[in-house]
Amino acid sequence: MTGSEGCLSFCDLEEDEPLPVSHITSLNMWRSGLFNSIRGVLVFALITGVSWSCGGERLTTSQLMEAEDAVGTAADKLALDGNMAQASVIVRVSEGQAPLSGVTVEFARSVSGREADFAWSGETDVRGRARVEIAGNRVSGYYRARAIHGGTALGSWSSIPINAGYESTIELPIGERSRVTGSLRLTPGGLPEQILIGLVLPWEETQRPFSQPIMNGFELARAVINGSSRLGGASISFIVGNSRGTAEGAVEAFDQLIHHDGVPVILGPALSTGAVAAFPVAQQNQVVAFSSTSVVPGLSAIGDYIFRAGLSLGVLVPGGIEKTKDRLGYRRVATLVDETDFFARASDEALNSALTGADVEVLVRETFETSDSTFVEQLTRIAGLNPDAVFVSGISPAHRVRILVEGRRLGIPFSVPFVVPELTIDDVQAAGEAAEGAITFTGWVRTATTPGNREFVENYTAEFGSDPNHWAAQSYAALDILATAISESGSTDPGAIRDRLAGIRDLDTILGRFSFNADGDAVYDPVVLIARGGKFEIFE
Repeated sequence: MTGSEGCLSFCDLEEDEPLPVSHITSLNMWRSGLFNSIRGVLVFALITGVSWSCGGERLTTSQLMEAEDAVGTAADKLALDGNMAQASVIVRVSEGQAPLSGVTVEFARSVSGREADFAWSGETDVRGRARVEIAGNRVSGYYRARAIHGGTALGSWSSIPINAGYESTIELPIGERSRVTGSLRLTPGGLPEQILIGLVLPWEETQRPFSQPIMNGFELARAVINGSSRLGGASISFIVGNSRGTAEGAVEAFDQLIHHDGVPVILGPALSTGAVAAFPVAQQNQVVAFSSTSVVPGLSAIGDYIFRAGLSLGVLVPGGIEKTKDRLGYRRVATLVDETDFFARASDEALNSALTGADVEVLVRETFETSDSTFVEQLTRIAGLNPDAVFVSGISPAHRVRILVEGRRLGIPFSVPFVVPELTIDDVQAAGEAAEGAITFTGWVRTATTPGNREFVENYTAEFGSDPNHWAAQSYAALDILATAISESGSTDPGAIRDRLAGIRDLDTILGRFSFNADGDAVYDPVVLIARGGKFEIFE
């Protein structure tokens, strides 16, 4: 083989279409021998300043390193069946491990004898990531990339394998070789076959009564979505992070899912305590955070990547008091609140504000701590005041059940209702007769005639052997809403998902006609429920 023949073959191998699989093994053996034999010639040409490259460009030291790397690894990274006219590339630009934001990344096909046409581009976000969509008649092949910031070239890379019909993840470290770190097949609609979604739940054993229905709702929705054609052949997979029920745990889980797992969306945190700390992490990194159950007012306003499916306490509580005050006839009430819990304090604040606005007298505000296991002293003092109603603010299912049971045992009559925002059907059934007449303000009821709700209740009961509560319903709806946003945006880019979520108006869900307001808070009709015979009924 002559020198010119070797150059022609080298260019074809590096820059043209992928070869059939039968050629790969012999190709790699041939390349290894060829590269060893021409390495000295290439180095000599570089040192003496001779322009010797297949494309008519001078080979730099970095290009030599990239060529060597490509000869050894690039060919076996190329797909052999990519016939689609499009590819997605997720690149991360970094320098010394630090991500570079605001960088324009451009890609061009490497074709020997032609000047590079950087026709596809994207701009990196705060994580140093950019999504670049490549389309054309001949997409599969090797590409060049360059990074530019403020008109200044930061770096360039060549021999990057990109496959039609795939989403590739590529590291572009300044001053170092490019690295292909992952590849997922695309569906005909342009979505990756597997869409990774993060979940952040309080997954400690003592917190399972709260988190398990949420997880069940997500899992049931995923099964329905993956079993349909809504995502054009794509399927959703979960990566679960344990918040441990703390703000620190939620932040750690978010950091892991964002920086290690690279998810575009996190469903969570489940608790407002974690949300107030972790939402800023998602916003800073421009990743969508969509909590199905946190309801403390104001959290969605943290940023435009933040959304919630549960109705804010600022909506639930005033509306609930307006509906119940005159019908129940309460004018003098007592309140009982877990002063160490973020949700409970927010619920208590909303209740006191709404009660004051409705000219209802609060006789006493009794408090307890999350670590408490009995409430006899507080309930005894409340019983002695003969209030018209008792309002309870607490997140722990065990606390709510015990308060109902101890209150009735201590002589608070059934004519004095317990009003507990976010009380669940599980609480009612656990409290038994003591829950009779209890009132809750919430966003969902199992008997609702909303689209798909009957099927949801039937499927949930058959799958998990219990009735769904409102946390399960909100979580089911949240993933359903997210799937709509992904499908309609045709992308797993966090910015595209954010934009579509923000535009959702009057979407049919099991919660009713669902919209997001300007802050990312849910908008749909709240409901007031009353416990009758171990079930919830709509309060009339």
